[in-house]
Amino acid sequence: MTLLRSALFFIAVLAVTPVTPSLAQTAPQIEPFSLPVRPVTLTQDIIKRFLYSFAPVGAQMKEEAAGNAVLSPEATARLDKKAAEYGFKDFNDWGETTRTIMVTYHWVTNPDPREEVEKAIASIPSMPNLSDKQKAEMIDGLKSGLATVEKARPSEENLAIVKKHMSSIKPLYKQWTSL
Repeated sequence: MTLLRSALFFIAVLAVTPVTPSLAQTAPQIEPFSLPVRPVTLTQDIIKRFLYSFAPVGAQMKEEAAGNAVLSPEATARLDKKAAEYGFKDFNDWGETTRTIMVTYHWVTNPDPREEVEKAIASIPSMPNLSDKQKAEMIDGLKSGLATVEKARPSEENLAIVKKHMSSIKPLYKQWTSL
């Protein structure tokens, strides 16, 4: 099941949506396994600010989104203010940084996406709870998602900086992937 969960990363990246829509802002979500729209060039300072901000900004995000499909301008301003407390331009900047770090962490811990996808594809035919159509759709989704994922490989600089902070990022990654 872990292999399948990791492989589903490749399907989920196809559903990338920006955190801040252009008109009415929907309730914020940092979707697990979504790719950043504009990857952030990571630095020691950015990693440090991210580590300190993850819990408080995440809590503010949950509070503002609770029961709301669309955020009020006041709620959006509170999210922007909370992210700014940690040196981010706004909540969208914090979200892009979060996705960049989490996707980079995934690449560090799972450096060969093709191998993961091939193993996942091989396991699908033996899944008794899926119809043949569902199995074919999963296989097609994994194959088409692989090209997107391979193009989204983080820069060597981002990979190197995340490698330095693996133990600090790991518990946050586990929280992110269980959303």
